[in-house]
Amino acid sequence: MGTKKGEHVPYRDEPDHDDAASTSSAVLLGDFDSFPDEALPAYEDTPSQPPFAPNSSTGTYPLIDWYCAPPELAFASYDMGKTEQRTRFPNYSTNSGTLESMIREQASYPPTYIVKLHGSHTETRRNGNKETKDKIDDFFIRINITNLLSPGPGADSTGRLELLPDNQRGFRGTRFPSLNPSLQDVEQADELRAWCDKYVADAAGVKSFTLKREIRNHDTKRLEQLLRSAIQETNYRGHLSVDFQTCHQSVIVYSPGTVNQWRTTTWIRWAFYLTFLWIFSWPCLFFMTSRYAVVKAVYDYADKPPGDDVGRKPTVISEVDWFNYWESAIRRAALARMMCKDTFLDGAYRTATTRADARGAQVGANPPTPSTGNAFADGAFSLIGQGMRVAEDFNNARGWGRDS
Repeated sequence: MGTKKGEHVPYRDEPDHDDAASTSSAVLLGDFDSFPDEALPAYEDTPSQPPFAPNSSTGTYPLIDWYCAPPELAFASYDMGKTEQRTRFPNYSTNSGTLESMIREQASYPPTYIVKLHGSHTETRRNGNKETKDKIDDFFIRINITNLLSPGPGADSTGRLELLPDNQRGFRGTRFPSLNPSLQDVEQADELRAWCDKYVADAAGVKSFTLKREIRNHDTKRLEQLLRSAIQETNYRGHLSVDFQTCHQSVIVYSPGTVNQWRTTTWIRWAFYLTFLWIFSWPCLFFMTSRYAVVKAVYDYADKPPGDDVGRKPTVISEVDWFNYWESAIRRAALARMMCKDTFLDGAYRTATTRADARGAQVGANPPTPSTGNAFADGAFSLIGQGMRVAEDFNNARGWGRDS
């Protein structure tokens, strides 16, 4: 079963990459000697209580890194990217009250929202007349930003339900988008239940009911520009891609039966893909299935779309403020060549980088040269320090991660 709502998700220990032995070690880049043991970020295998809780009375949000994945349903399966959860649980197709309760519960969980930064470069190797090119991954950073879609676990996290209006074409138990049937005589509060009743009463042998989760009003272009600027400040010369990935975008209820069992069985789907039988099966499934796609759970990043900044109020925090909150952690993670392909850059890492930045500001860019009392030795120390700073400036000017 899925994670209970409100449960804090701990840091996962999966250090399977050579260049990133651990999150804590990446924090110490350029700060090995001044990082005391007691200042290390918290690291634990068991869930801990979050340090803050959302203040429902004031509507403020203390920027905790909470995350609750939508619960898994009975008889459920996922696609490879976990964008779609499918279930053949019979009660959802025979009891409209059970179906409605499930839809409302699933709508209270936002889609999983992830920002990914991937840096890579190409290395050319020559062996006589033979030339080979290898793609080298420099860093792969993933940050879970689902917490920006909702003020926190609880009643306030529920997405806004939108039902298909009568004047808009859609799948209303039909094979093609249509304006009919409509629910003109049904009260707004009972509209979802009315569609659930229609689905259950539908005598079609193959049918489906879909809930979609949708994110609106997030200025991804602006945030991408800010993220690229942070990586460029490290003098990175490689190829950078910034992507926003959305998981758990939809929940599809399929009626019980052999056809729907086959279409949701992973190995059967792959067999059809590899043998190209999908060319024949897909049209058959399309015309056989009575589809209901009439409800959405909408999560607004802000109350206004990008471009209308006057009076624009984010649900949690603006794109610029979030970037300022994570900028240092992202730069350090890139310089440390972190590979977060199976994990996320978490709040503990961000907190540790903030502490490291504070210590660095106190020490200063040029720490004092040690004094031994011997003029010759002190001069040698000073010369070595100057040489190291010159080498560092040269490396910064040259950059890193370029193609070769």
